[in-house]
Order: sequence, then structure tokens, then C-alpha cells
Amino acid sequence: MRQLYYTLQTLIRGKGSNLIKIISLGLGLAVSILIFSRQAFELNYDTCYKDHERLCLVKTVWYYNNEYHPSHITLGPVAGTIAENLPDEVESVTVTQQWWSNSAWFANERRFQTNAMTADSCFFATMGIDVVSGDPRELNNPEVVFISRELAGSMFADKNPIGQTVVYNKQMSMTVKGIFEDFPENSSFYGSGVVMSLATSFKHHWGYWGWGGGDSYMSFVRLRPGVQLDDVNTRIEKLAEQVRKSDDVFISLVPIKDYRMEFGISTMRMVWILLTLGTAILFIVAMNYVLISISAMNRRAKAIGVHKCSGANTGTIFGMFLWETGVIMLSSLLLVALLLFNFREPLEDMLDVSLAGLFSWENIWAPLSVIVILFMIGGMLPGQLFARIPVTQVFRRYTEGKKGWKRPLLFVQFAGTSFIFGLLGLVLMQSHYITNKERGFDYHRVAYASGVSFDSDAESDANRSVMLSLPYVEDGACSGNLLTDGLSGEGVTTDNGQWMSMRWVEFGKDYAPFMKLEFAEGKNMDAPGQILVNETFLKMMHWEDKPIGRQVRNGDRIAGNIVGVLKDFATSNAAYVVVQPMYATYLDRFSGNIQLRLKEPFDDNLKRLNEDMEKLFPTRDIVFSSFQKVIDDQNSTVTDFRNAALLAAITILFVTLMGLIGYINDEIQRRSKEIAIRKVNGAEASSILRLFSKDIFWISLPAVFLGGLGAWYIGGVWIEQFVEGVDFGICGFLLIACIVLLLIIGCVVFKAWRIANENPVDSIKSE
Repeated sequence: MRQLYYTLQTLIRGKGSNLIKIISLGLGLAVSILIFSRQAFELNYDTCYKDHERLCLVKTVWYYNNEYHPSHITLGPVAGTIAENLPDEVESVTVTQQWWSNSAWFANERRFQTNAMTADSCFFATMGIDVVSGDPRELNNPEVVFISRELAGSMFADKNPIGQTVVYNKQMSMTVKGIFEDFPENSSFYGSGVVMSLATSFKHHWGYWGWGGGDSYMSFVRLRPGVQLDDVNTRIEKLAEQVRKSDDVFISLVPIKDYRMEFGISTMRMVWILLTLGTAILFIVAMNYVLISISAMNRRAKAIGVHKCSGANTGTIFGMFLWETGVIMLSSLLLVALLLFNFREPLEDMLDVSLAGLFSWENIWAPLSVIVILFMIGGMLPGQLFARIPVTQVFRRYTEGKKGWKRPLLFVQFAGTSFIFGLLGLVLMQSHYITNKERGFDYHRVAYASGVSFDSDAESDANRSVMLSLPYVEDGACSGNLLTDGLSGEGVTTDNGQWMSMRWVEFGKDYAPFMKLEFAEGKNMDAPGQILVNETFLKMMHWEDKPIGRQVRNGDRIAGNIVGVLKDFATSNAAYVVVQPMYATYLDRFSGNIQLRLKEPFDDNLKRLNEDMEKLFPTRDIVFSSFQKVIDDQNSTVTDFRNAALLAAITILFVTLMGLIGYINDEIQRRSKEIAIRKVNGAEASSILRLFSKDIFWISLPAVFLGGLGAWYIGGVWIEQFVEGVDFGICGFLLIACIVLLLIIGCVVFKAWRIANENPVDSIKSE
């Protein structure tokens, strides 16, 4: 306890430098902990199920358009066929449909929004999800749902939910037959509050079931204990050949924990880039703490000597510095907690996970590892240096020989700063390019409502007139899908009989002009049997020459004749997906995705629109949302990384400048007499400034260019994921390195300006 007492006394006396340590450590710890914890959370996805090592997802690889296309969506009968033919290897299988994101459910005349799915009676047993109440075999019956524990509490409070009625989209009544445990945040099903029976899907024909097409299902397989996945996949490959009798599809199983990485929801590339960023921040913060500690050596050597004269040994001094580091880190962690509490909402939006989920027991090892590593570097390295100070040199300038420690520490900080700012420059330019990229259609001030249907053509026309007559509505049209949805897959047969996979969508008669799609040639559709195609479709079909009037068909089924060619536009996430070949058929009823262009102010009018929809259509759930938000959500992977890089850069800049200022202050104090003598002998202020700047310049010059080269390499890896990337080039990174170098030298000149212009007599007197 005596060590702790002396440590606290030392910290109180050096409160100025300790405050800098606490702030710089707090900022660095906050950013490092968030980055490492988020990546640990990412790598921990879908490990929340019981015995997740035995749970697999069916992977289908389709071969078309002369390319292989892996997918987690497969044919309906696949899972059952696997179970029937491999009974010794397979414990259970289940099939789901994942089409109902943010769907509307009504209970007791209150609206609830949640993700929903269909599933069979084996779903909970196969996935390893606990059923709180109810018999899963009820999912063999139509119009049956199981709801999550949280949703059940919201809908029915203390009432027993079993037997209660819920209504989907104000159109379809279903009976609650069971309650299941909520999916945790590290589940790909997180946010799914409703499981409808697959029998409901069969009854209402919500998807084709068979081997001839209709890849609409996610299928899961739970293996028996001790079964090897590779052996099962070998047997499945032979089984698929026998059943499908085709060489255009390949079926295998992948572990459920690999789902996000396997199908591009997340990538190891981004994980490693963010881990590199987090490591750079952690290392820079640790080196900065060590630098500030070593810079205080000339001031603290006498006190250490006194302790040694009083009987303290090397271990005692080392222990005191560990206590000191522990107290400072504890204070920094309090600052971290304060920052996380006050900026909780924006941080959760950026990380796409709640802080409670981020710091769950399964994930707590990540922040603890960051704290332990920083404690070991920040406490042990300066502690060893101070503990080795000999008593005989207590009253001498012992720190003269410690300059060699400071320069490598500064080098690391300068290199890290250049690296992060170089990466930030690329990220900012790419983010600006992606968020401002023209998509080929006008989505501004557009609101959309999905899944709208009316009972007759007359009702559809009447309701269209009602919506367009609203005073704040400028125009309106409809389509089968939003243009950003990726559209539906549909086959087209070429002139030589080859099958090609295309994207397909339905357009209302006014949709192309409404979205301001540009025509390369031809005209808009105005009747059934007419088709619009894009330029990429013509290239795939080799129909560039005189396409108007050509017939589009899939085998014997005729889709229609081409009447117009649209210039290419984005049909999915424009950042990651190339322009796809697509064709549009005629939608003769005002239904599907209804889209209205509103007048300004958009947000106020969107609110008025939804209020009016509730009054005008009380028996239907027509809720409009902003198309702009869909675009923003697609861009969020880029903008979130941009925000993370910006946060890291600001943190590192502050930490590095604090370390540099501490180093300059130490040098000024250590060399004040030397500077005064130089000035007495005729040295000018400029030569004194050069004296300090030259020393830092030769440390920072190789450091910033090394950091720039590191940013160039990592930035190149990051930008490979995009369809199009900005032309930043190595010169851009070197330019940023030069700016960082100028910033460093400018900071040195600013801090040394006073001593360079000070009266040398005052400096000599102070000695």
C-alpha cells in the first residue's frame, strides 16, 4: 500500500502531464476498444446457436452466363432430399423463406413492425433455438405463427399470447401457437420476431417448390455428432448429380458461422483492414504514453534516487510505475465510459450493433485484451527504464543518454499518423464518389410503399387518382420492385438456344418517365406484351443491331417484344454490383411498389402522406418511406468506414501532437542553457528554430513516407471491393505524407518560438 500512496502523491504533483496522459489514453482506448470489439463481434456471428459447430447452411453454386454464381438461396426440395438420403449423417433439416423484412403486424389494433419468415416444424430444433411455449408441430398448419418473447410482451403484455390473433398487413389473420426465445444480436436472424408456417406459403403460393427452378429458400442442416463435413459434401455432390441430372448447379454445406463471410455480407478483407487500423491506433497510443513517461525522466530522477536511498529496490520502483499506469488507465477507462455513454446512439448507428451486444460476455475478451496490452507496454517499458536508474547518477543529467528511446517512439507515431491520414484521404474521396455517383434514375423526393395490391382494375385506377390528387404529390407511378432491390432473376433464351440469366422487373406505364430513365432508342411501353431492355441486355444477347421488335422468350414462354432500349442504370447497390442485364414487362395495375414524388418540404409532406393513407385506406396498411433512405442504407458500409477512419485520424492527430509537444517541452527544458549560450554567442532565432526542426525533420521524413506507403498498400486492398474506385494513386498518399510532415514541423516551430525569441539572460538565470 505504501507504493500506492507514493504513486498517488506523484500523480497529484504532476497533474498537468497526467491529464494529457489520461485524455490521450482515453481517446485511444475508446477507438481501439470499439474497433477490436466490433471485429470480434463480426467473427462471432452465428455462433449463438446450440452446438453451432454441427449447424450448416446449404450453399448453391449456379453456372450461367459462363460464370459461377454462389448463393445461400436454394431450391425447396434440397434439404429434404439430403435428409432422406443421408439419415446416418443428418440429424434434422429445415427450410425457410426470408422475404418479409420490416413487415407490418397488427394486434389489438396496434401496429408492430418486425422481420418475418416462413419455416417448417423442424426449424427451432434444427437451428438450436429454444421454444418458450407451444408445440413446433403446429407449424405444419397454415395461418399459424410463432412470435418472439420480446414481441409477445409488446403485443399482449401479461396476457397469454397462445391462441391470440395477429393480422399481417391488415389483410391476413393468423393464430399465435407458440413463443420462441429472441434471436441474439450476433445472429443473422436478429430482429426476426415472427415465424410463419411454411404451410401458409404453400397455401398462398408464395414461391415455387420443385427442382425446375424457384430458388427461393434458405435451407439448414444439422449434422449428427462426430460427422465430418467434407465427407457429407462428397456424398451431396453425387446426390445432386443424380437428382438434378444437370451440370449447371452444385450443392454443398457450409458451417453456419461462415455464412456472412461466405456470401459477402461481410468480408475478411474489411475485418483485416479494420484490425490493422485498430492495431495502428493501439500501438501509437501506447508509444505516446511511453514517450510522455520517458520525457519526464529528468524531472523524476531525483525522486527515484530518494526512494532508492530510502531502501527501495529495482522491483519496488518497477511496481510503483505499474501502479501509476494502472491508476492512469483506470481514469482513462472512466473517460471511455463517459464518451460511450454520451455518444451511444451515433456509435451504435456507425457500428450497427448495440453497445450491450458489443460488450457481451462472449465478446468481452476483445476490450480486455486491448487494456492488458496497453497496460503491459505502457507500464512495463518505462517502468524498466526508471527502475534501472543508478543511485550514483541521481543528481546528474541521466536523461542525456535516453534520447535514443524517444526518437524510435516518435518515429512510430509519425508513421502511424501518416498511415491513418493517407488512408483517410482515400476513404474520403471514395466515399464522396460513391455517395454522389449518378445511378441513372431520379430518386429525389420519392416516397415508396411496398406490397400494395387492390382487388380490381377499377379500384386500382380510382385509388391512383386519389393519391395523385393530394396537394403535396407532384407525380406517381408503380413497379414490381424498387430499382435498388437487385430485381428478380429470370431466364432468357438466345438466338442459338443458350439460356442466359437476366434481371426482370415490372414497370407501370408511367414508371420510366417518372424515374427519368433515359431512352437510347425506341419508346415507352403502353400495353401488355411490350418490353423495355437496357443496353447491357443487348450486349449479352448480341442484339445491338436493330433491337426494336425483337422477341424476348424463355424457352417456349414468350415475354413480349422490345419497344424501347433504356440507357444503363444501377439495378442494385451501385458501389459493389456492376450494371446487370435487365428487361421490364408491362404492369397493367397500379400496385406492387407505389412511388410518389412529393413536393418540398419532403419530410413534412411524407408525414402528411402517411397520415392521409391511414384515413383514406383504413382497411389496408399503406405506409410510405423515403427512397433516399434506401440509397443511404446502401451507402452506409462506405460512410460508416469513412466515419471510423475520420474518428481514428482525429484521435491519432491529437495523441501524436500531445506526444510531440511533450517531447519539445522536454527538449526545451533540457537544452535551455545551451540555447541561451548560443544566443549570447550571436545565434539568431531562426537558427534556434532550425536546431529543433532539423532534429525532428530527420525523424519524421522517413516515418511519414513509410506510413504513406503503408496507406497506399492497405488502401489498394480496400478499394478492390468496389466496382469503380477513385484514381488516388501513390502520389496522393505521398502528398498527404508531405502535409503531415509540414504539420509536424509547424508544431515544432510553434512550440520553440518562445524560447528562440526569449532573452538568454532569463534562461541562464533560471538555471
